[in-house]
Amino acid sequence: MKEDTIVCFENVSFSYPSGSLAIESLNVNLPKGKKIALLGGNGAGKSTLMLLLNGILKPSKGQLLYNGESYNYNAKALRTLRSNVGLLFPEPDYQLIAPTVYEEISFGLLNQVKEPEEIRKIIAKVLVDFSLVELKDRPPHQLSTGQKKRLCLAAVLAMEPELIVCDEPAANLDPMYADKIFNYLNTLNKKGKTILIATHDVNQAYEWADFIVILNEGKVLTSGGPETVFNCENTLKQANLKQPTIINIINSLGLDSVNVPRNIDGLNALLKGRLSK
Repeated sequence: MKEDTIVCFENVSFSYPSGSLAIESLNVNLPKGKKIALLGGNGAGKSTLMLLLNGILKPSKGQLLYNGESYNYNAKALRTLRSNVGLLFPEPDYQLIAPTVYEEISFGLLNQVKEPEEIRKIIAKVLVDFSLVELKDRPPHQLSTGQKKRLCLAAVLAMEPELIVCDEPAANLDPMYADKIFNYLNTLNKKGKTILIATHDVNQAYEWADFIVILNEGKVLTSGGPETVFNCENTLKQANLKQPTIINIINSLGLDSVNVPRNIDGLNALLKGRLSK
């Protein structure tokens, strides 16, 4: 396992009780301190992989290593693991269990056996960070979808995990709040946190991620930097994914495929530069 790897999957397979094989002989190293996008169609194994990361599921075969240490599935070890690997579900209603917003955020912190004063300080900060101060006494079920999503993320991040795993973090959010979520994830990444998101959006993954993992039928088809991965057209077709729009435009115009811009602003600047010559 490489020193710059936060989680390593070593020949991991997982089957559900029905006998359905969701992950098969999977090997991949997730780089530490990076923004990672997990891509694949429905049934590719993305959700199962994320549940394995958090220790909710245990491999049928193989092992996972966190910072070089094999996963341990006793109760004490799992509490520690889940403090270090925070998981955000796509549907917030599956994750919210406490009677108030304040208690939802405090739940994980109490499991970390922190001092009451430290817990109060942490909660006060995340309430501000996620614009939840005025909602702190509100029952979570009375919140809007966007507010619930922010609450789930606040509750996960209050525990200061080293690896943050998000299944479709912007799902069901309007563009403004989706941008806020990604801005916050970017801020955390700059502070050294590793962020992994599952998404169907190749354009979002290309613009945002440092490292891409493409799954298909429970196996890793390819992994690596976005410029490399998204130029493997045959692999993308196998996973029923399209090339990001920016790469498609560059290739269609016959432009240099080296140093392709990662966002629309960069593409506009490149095209203006070409037209002015």
